[in-house]
Amino acid sequence: MEASAGRRQLLFQTGNLGKLAEARHYFEPLGFTVEQFLINGEPPEIIEPQSDDLVTVARSKISQGVALLAGAGRADSALLVEDAGLFIDVLGGFPGVYSSSVLEKLGLDGILTLLQGREQRTALFGCCAAMWDGERLLIGEGNCTGEIAQEARGEHGFGYDPLFIPDVSGADGRTFAQMSPEEKGRSSHRTRAYEQLVLQIG
Repeated sequence: MEASAGRRQLLFQTGNLGKLAEARHYFEPLGFTVEQFLINGEPPEIIEPQSDDLVTVARSKISQGVALLAGAGRADSALLVEDAGLFIDVLGGFPGVYSSSVLEKLGLDGILTLLQGREQRTALFGCCAAMWDGERLLIGEGNCTGEIAQEARGEHGFGYDPLFIPDVSGADGRTFAQMSPEEKGRSSHRTRAYEQLVLQIG
């Protein structure tokens, strides 16, 4: 990894600025400088594989990203990608790996409509993070169980955060979007995936 004043540069391959902010919140205290991976000023186009598995999707994304790094003469740079999904039990795990595209098409109100009248609202947020450290591929996975709220609540976070109530101590029925970044970071699926990566970096 490239170093600057004792810090290691980590490029994050994402177009989601909310994810970028969370990666910075987690990795920068550990000595990383997290920057969005851009080519000609734009996030590179990545082909989403047709798979129901977060690990398969993350591996495909990191493989494409490393190829783009190599094409730019930066194959030894550190690169991070992650794929996350909301798996709602009563909907058979939907939207799962398709969470991002479903959110664009249906929005939060669409998910609430699908759950209207249903008593069971348990769900799981899953994340797979993949990192190329310049020499090897590292994989981290993390989950957070919880349930879907009756309505969207909160102003923080992004994506499905206003709907997801994590099953963690101190949540008190609040959604991720009602928590501070520090509170969410202590229990989120993304943090748990990042923790597995850090254990492998050494």
